[in-house]
Amino acid sequence: MKFLWSLIAAAAILAPACRLLEAQDLKLTPEEQKNQDIAFIEFHDMLQYGHLELAEQYMAPGYIQHNPNVPPGRDGFVQYMSRVRKPEPLQTEWKTKPSLVIASGDLVLLMFDRMAPDPADPSRKYTYNGFDMVRVNDGLIQEHWDAAKKNPPAPPKP
Repeated sequence: MKFLWSLIAAAAILAPACRLLEAQDLKLTPEEQKNQDIAFIEFHDMLQYGHLELAEQYMAPGYIQHNPNVPPGRDGFVQYMSRVRKPEPLQTEWKTKPSLVIASGDLVLLMFDRMAPDPADPSRKYTYNGFDMVRVNDGLIQEHWDAAKKNPPAPPKP
């Protein structure tokens, strides 16, 4: 957990610097570009448009999931996500475009702007940042991190 918070702090510190560097047309290595492309398939094609059939091609069977709500392994991911995501025709545009993408070696971090009710005034919303990070190796997503907390259990059915 300490690693996760250190990573979030580093991303928060690096985000403004990375936005400045974007203007300098920095190039990713071919491997970093490939890893970023694979990460985009998970977050755009699979999660935003529900094409979980792509998991077999882009996720390792032993996929390590750090979100406490999603079962481990590629099969656990597909089983869980198939309950909450339904396939839609793929579109070029993102439903929610990442506000920041950092690819470094085998890691790809995507930051997304999120909206939530303001605790001080639920009639208003505020923007906060969420992140997802994957580790890609040998052309497959091996591991995933985000800041998700464990969801409460579903109420019993009557």
